[in-house]
Amino acid sequence: MSDTIQLMQQVAAQLQQEGKTPSLALFRARLAGQLAPQQLFTAYQHWRSNPVFASEINRVTPPTPVTEEVTDDLAATLARIEAKLDKLLSKLDN
Repeated sequence: MSDTIQLMQQVAAQLQQEGKTPSLALFRARLAGQLAPQQLFTAYQHWRSNPVFASEINRVTPPTPVTEEVTDDLAATLARIEAKLDKLLSKLDN
């Protein structure tokens, strides 16, 4: 991988960590004076066809599976909420 592409990927990761969506304008601002405009555009096109974002570097862990305990707890909580709702509705009817 060329140094230019690595530089683009590093800048893209920095931008994403800052909460920004990488764009040609942001790359141009970050890499001003480091790359010739033609090199920047070519590297941007290559990066855009094969983007590497910070989120891909820091992989998101998959959600934990729902266990029977969690299901039972949710069912109990739902039953309490329904009972309270029934009580409120009966008070509104009076």
